Amino acid sequence: MEELPQASKWQRFYESEVFLIVAFFAGLLLSVIEPVLRSYAGYDVSDAIWPYAYRTLQWTMFLRGNLLIFTLGASVLMFATFIVLQRHMKGNVNPKWANGIGLGLLGLLTGFIVLYFALDIFYLRGAFLLLPTAYGFLLLGLLLMVGGFPHIPRESSVGTISKHVVHIAGVFFAAWLVMPGIPALIGIAPSPPDAPILGYGAEPGPFETTMSIHPYAMPEEVLEIQDSTEADIDFSVYLTLPLLPEDIVLDSVPLAILTHGWGYPTYEEYTDWIAHLSAKGMAVAFIQYPSDISPDIPDGFEATDVEGASNWPHHAYRALAFNAAFDEIESVAFGAERSEVVDQVLGNHSIDPSHLWIGGHSLGGAYVFLSLYESLERNWGNETLFLDFESAWTRPSHPELQPNMSRLPDSTLIHLAQGIDDMSVDPCYSVHHQAVFSMLPQEHVLFIELQSDLYGYPRLVGTHYLPTNSVHDTLADWGIYRRIDAQADWVVARSRGDVFTESWAYEHLLNSPVLTDMGQWSDGQDVLPLLIHHEALTMNKKFAYCQT
Repeated sequence: MEELPQASKWQRFYESEVFLIVAFFAGLLLSVIEPVLRSYAGYDVSDAIWPYAYRTLQWTMFLRGNLLIFTLGASVLMFATFIVLQRHMKGNVNPKWANGIGLGLLGLLTGFIVLYFALDIFYLRGAFLLLPTAYGFLLLGLLLMVGGFPHIPRESSVGTISKHVVHIAGVFFAAWLVMPGIPALIGIAPSPPDAPILGYGAEPGPFETTMSIHPYAMPEEVLEIQDSTEADIDFSVYLTLPLLPEDIVLDSVPLAILTHGWGYPTYEEYTDWIAHLSAKGMAVAFIQYPSDISPDIPDGFEATDVEGASNWPHHAYRALAFNAAFDEIESVAFGAERSEVVDQVLGNHSIDPSHLWIGGHSLGGAYVFLSLYESLERNWGNETLFLDFESAWTRPSHPELQPNMSRLPDSTLIHLAQGIDDMSVDPCYSVHHQAVFSMLPQEHVLFIELQSDLYGYPRLVGTHYLPTNSVHDTLADWGIYRRIDAQADWVVARSRGDVFTESWAYEHLLNSPVLTDMGQWSDGQDVLPLLIHHEALTMNKKFAYCQT
């Protein structure tokens, strides 16, 4: 009798339980391969996970804005799960390859869920409901398709019982992920207030705007230490101007200077902010500066980060870029040699930097100090000055980069704002930045906290990224852009001598109900108001730890 050939190694592997285990862990590895490879390439943890974090943000914002698509997708998934379960009930067993694919997808999904919760702890703080709900639906569907209905097996072997216990626990975990999003899916969760229709925080206005790009000459010392991630950027000043009607009685428009956060040298992430400034009648210069640089660290260098300021040499090189960018602003915006684009847009109107707004986000928020240094050295902002620090990080401690505070005009107002669940930058930075301006009246220097309100859907969470376009939501409309409108209105009104508008804007910039009110949820519940702190470092026990 002819002997039958032995099964190949692949066949034996395919038919064993090891095949399914390998499929699961292959999917799990695939979910984390990008941050692992970026870590291997030398990125630190936050940079390694950043692309995934950004995509997570995009997915969650897409789901938030497309609730119907989400509901239809969940319904299709549950219908497919029901069909497969019917096959299980009739005694049909899934092909081995199908279970392999299913377990691979389960591994992939498990990795994504773990990464999501890591991000939720360090960045998102419960901001989003529908992404974990989507993961829950996917997890539930895959578990039921692969393992069938949860049940206690008749076999009493340890392996069989363990497998079924894991399956049951997975189903319950999936249901736990799904449940918080159900009120939002069926439309019974209270919704936050819409953006204001009129007044501050409404659509930018009254003017239309136009933007032109002006590359500036990066100093050689800076070019030599730029990292590859920003090598393809043609660093520029993005100048946005209001389109003024011909009959408007104005001689000039004030100047605004805005700086981006670390790793965000992207004009497109700040166009909402820029629009609210420029549409009020300001010329807005958005400065791209090199954030990703690697200067030589001197032997024996001891890094310090004390009282909101650090001595890293990176600051000095970026300051060189700021100096070059400010030279470009002068060349483009002022005097007889100003850009033809500015001439075409403004005509007989000029840009007057004596009435000045300076602001920034994250590292760019800390670099309001660099912009202030350059401005005061050029005698800008000597009539009106508003400084807006949004989620500001560490400022330079270098003596040669400190602004001459004796040049601050009497009409100086300052907002230092931060989301209460900002997991990227400690509030002590803003608290110490506020203390730098102790020579000003305390009512003119406000540290503002945007509270998180997890009451309804979408949730309102004060994260680090609220001032960027990617996270422009209701909390930003009420807590950030209303203030930006009032800030711009105050500077513009002072430049025009419009006392009535100046007074109106001024009331919206102080510690008053018109500043702190954040509207109401759809069921009438008040959204948690802004928290205002004067002299937070010395007068508020909440920030006592910042003194240590």
